[in-house]
Amino acid sequence: MAGYGMRPTVYASGGYNSGGFTEYPIADGETDNIFMGHFMLQEATGYVTVLAATPTGATAILSTVGVAVGFRYKDANGDPVWSQNYVGHADNTEAFAFIADDPTQQFLIQQDSVGGTLDQAAVGLNAPVVQGTGSTSTGLSGMVLDSSLANTTATFALRIIGIPKDGKNENASGTETNNLLVQINPAVHQRLLGLGL
Repeated sequence: MAGYGMRPTVYASGGYNSGGFTEYPIADGETDNIFMGHFMLQEATGYVTVLAATPTGATAILSTVGVAVGFRYKDANGDPVWSQNYVGHADNTEAFAFIADDPTQQFLIQQDSVGGTLDQAAVGLNAPVVQGTGSTSTGLSGMVLDSSLANTTATFALRIIGIPKDGKNENASGTETNNLLVQINPAVHQRLLGLGL
């Protein structure tokens, strides 16, 4: 099963936690394809683009402002587009990314091992991500959590905060990839870093 990137979700206690996003401008002529569920980077220019690397917070360009949840732009023909993914082109204009940028936002993400290797004992650990390939048919990122490296490293992108009971994690046959409930680690979130752009 392919990953879907980061998906804003509800609090474990049942409260809604996915109603907000901020609209950020994308520079005219951005040629990178960007998918819903990708980490986004706010550059020193003030524009945002996809963060191609896994966030570590070591530098401004290795941190993230949040996760893309949609896009609007004018394509090469000048036609307005609202989409789950941004199709990069040198002639695109008036582009914006909708980004879930609240540092307390919770997300669902799949772990990379079929059947899953992480369970309740992993709650509280940190983990990096594997970028994967985005899907032009669904508009979703292919990013997954790298379950093999989950540990206490402070600079890993994600903090595991729960194992949701969603019909996949209980699958005893090992044919599903488990979902995890995560938050972006404070050490890699641009809104929380003291390091400026």
